[in-house]
Parts: sequence; C-alpha cells; structure tokens
Amino acid sequence: IFTFFSLCIMVFAQINMNLELLGTYQFEEDCNDICGYVAPDDSEYAIIGTLTTTSIHDLSDPTNPVQVASISGASSFWRDMKQWGNFVYVTTDVGADGLLVIDMTAAPSNITWEFWKPVIMGETLETCHNIYIDEKGFAYLAGCNINSGGVLIVDVATDPGNPSFVAPAASIYAHDAYARGDTLWTSDINRGAFAAQDVSDKNNITALG
Repeated sequence: IFTFFSLCIMVFAQINMNLELLGTYQFEEDCNDICGYVAPDDSEYAIIGTLTTTSIHDLSDPTNPVQVASISGASSFWRDMKQWGNFVYVTTDVGADGLLVIDMTAAPSNITWEFWKPVIMGETLETCHNIYIDEKGFAYLAGCNINSGGVLIVDVATDPGNPSFVAPAASIYAHDAYARGDTLWTSDINRGAFAAQDVSDKNNITALG
C-alpha cells in the first residue's frame, strides 16, 4: 500500500510539470485558442479566441488578468492568432471576417483593429482555419475559402498594418501550416498527407514531397 501511494505521488508531481496556477478569468462562452503578445516594454498580454470574440487581456498582474479589449466577430468554434511586431493577426473559419488585424502599438489604452478582406484570385477573403508567420514576416493562411483551401502567402513585414497578398501555394486544402527557412509544411488533412513545398521563390512554388 505504501509503495502504491508513493507511486501515485510521483505521477502527480510529474503531471504538474513544475507549473503553478497564478490566476484565472471566467468567460461566459467557450474559448478555442490563445497566444501571447509581448509589447516593446516587455509587458505581456493574452490574446484569446472565444465563440464570438477575440479577447485581449493585460497580464501586468498575472494573478488578476484584466480584459482591455473584446472584438466581436463571426460565431465560430475556431480562431487562430499569431503576432508579428506590434500586430496580432486572427483567422476565423466561419462567417466572413477575413483576417482580423489588431494594432497593439498603444496597448492597453488604445487598441485598434480592422477586418482585412481583400479580393484574392477573384474571390473575397472571408474565412481561414489557421495562420502561421515565419521568421521573415510571411503569413501562411491555411484552409481559407480561396485556392481550394490551399495556403495563401501574405506579407505582413513590409507594412504590418496593411498586409499584402504574395502568392498561393498548392491548391490542396491545408488544415494547418508551418514554414521554416524556404520550406512550407502543410497537413493536407483531406488526403491524409503531410506535405512539403519549396517557397524560396514565391512566384514558382514547387512540391518537395
């Protein structure tokens, strides 16, 4: 019996992974994703997707998160968000929000945003499932309503407040995407494949396998 309880204590200690709960925030609806934003002054914020909003929280006191902005959008069980510079970009895979562009430059006192809905390849951007931003400032939008759901490459480095479309990758639905160096990796969920594409030349993207 002693050995059994000793093992239980050891397993519990491993599950904690040296993490300590500091604070909580109670939402009135389900949440779906979260990312962190670190301002130039090193202050930290949590960007949280909920069923109907993108919620921004000041973590100056991590034991007491304070909501400083709530941006209403389409009702969706899925949002994804990533940071580049002083901006946060949020995708939603239902409705017609396009790409939510949040300017955090003057946070927490003055957070502004707009829904970017360009016409790309003859269609208006309305939904995307996921977003990834690489080290060069290229955003890879996956699972959008354009290009059969294949990745759309967007430049957010040149003018972060005004993204610009660069090129489409393979027109195969991508559930998620990750890019490093000159290689784009996609999870092509509908065909059960993990694919790689050479994106060194955005105007001549080639499949690697």
